Amino acid sequence: MTQTWEHAKRVSHIQPKPGNFYYGSCGTTLYAAVRFEAGAGATGDDRVQLQDEGSGLQSFRFTPSTGWWFVGSDGYPATDDCSRFAPVALARQWNCS
Repeated sequence: MTQTWEHAKRVSHIQPKPGNFYYGSCGTTLYAAVRFEAGAGATGDDRVQLQDEGSGLQSFRFTPSTGWWFVGSDGYPATDDCSRFAPVALARQWNCS
């Protein structure tokens, strides 16, 4: 997810925030959601990118035919509602429905 988001948002030197990574599946589709924070070597531009949209929950999907792709993020300010991007059952397990 880190590399997928870095590529989609043109940001680097990020890492998942501890306790903010969620993962699960429904059928053959995998889902993940994560909040990122600046990692070692983060530049001022990296930190700015993480301030607004980057501070929200970032959502990803994987299918065998597409691999991992970024599907969207929580709004700003964060609502913690990941059910827009993941099945409701997973969102409930992740406590973000």
